[in-house]
Amino acid sequence: MKTNRIGSLLMILTVVFLFSCHPKPVDPVDPLPSWNETDIKRQLTDYIGVKAAQIPEEDRIAVFDMDGTIACETPLWFEIAVAIQGMVEQVEKDPSLATLTEYQYARKLSVNPTDTTVLNHWVVNGVNYLDSIIMKSFDQTDHEEYILYARNYLTTTEAPKYGMVYGDLFYQPMLELLEYLEANKFQIYIVSGSIQGIVWSICPQTIGFDRQHLLGTCQALSPVYPKDKEASFIIQKSIYQPKNDGDGKSKNIYTRLGKVPVMAVGNTTGDFGMFHLVSTSKYPHLAMMINHDDGEREYIYEPYHGTAVPNWQDSLRINNWIQADMSKEFKTVWKK
Repeated sequence: MKTNRIGSLLMILTVVFLFSCHPKPVDPVDPLPSWNETDIKRQLTDYIGVKAAQIPEEDRIAVFDMDGTIACETPLWFEIAVAIQGMVEQVEKDPSLATLTEYQYARKLSVNPTDTTVLNHWVVNGVNYLDSIIMKSFDQTDHEEYILYARNYLTTTEAPKYGMVYGDLFYQPMLELLEYLEANKFQIYIVSGSIQGIVWSICPQTIGFDRQHLLGTCQALSPVYPKDKEASFIIQKSIYQPKNDGDGKSKNIYTRLGKVPVMAVGNTTGDFGMFHLVSTSKYPHLAMMINHDDGEREYIYEPYHGTAVPNWQDSLRINNWIQADMSKEFKTVWKK
């Protein structure tokens, strides 16, 4: 009996030893935990985790829009929220400005960010008051001072509806996608229609990108060269053409990067320019539009600004671009 017990003990120890030498396989870590398990998530993981191996590392370039793509743009996007505050403060210093239409628009939106008498009437009698607000709100301000002002405002001011400051309104699924791309040796550039200073103000501390990887629409700047300190650049009421919109995005990507990206992600037809650009790559490529169709967790709106583009989905289908509906693809929207 004693011999049998010893034999049984040796057998148990042998089994334990064998299991310790051959541990149970560990499931791989999900790189996109805030995405639902859909065909689109599989397309993303297949492209980034498998197909990207066919692309030389120096050519793994991805471009992303900012407003509405990696960060919330409704009812007010970062650029206009800061511009409105700038105009309100101007009126406080000079009440005579309150008679001008753009300042009246800014005042209305500062009270009610969803005011359709403004949001649906940016252009009146050929005058684009949206551009006017953006161009006039910080005219003649030092660009670095503007960046600091915008950063402070966006990181301390609560955005309507969400109970979070503007600077926290970056979509968690998109932050994961950026991290997943970086882990697979992609170089990522933000290519935003918003002005350069806004992109520089909030993205470095939120997504960790340096200024070289943040391409906004460039405001015209006038340099000043003091003898006792670094040069400064004073904001003027115009932009350097082209604006980061439509084919302007493609032109600016090419002139700034000198290469054709292999991946592009946007949320409006204004991003189709860089989608077309990516589609010409000789390497495996991917273009994806984030479609805002989630009125409960965010907003529902069409993927175009200004003139209606009712056939936008035809462009996606014909060109094999991906449509990612927020309501279906995002398991969570915000970082918890």
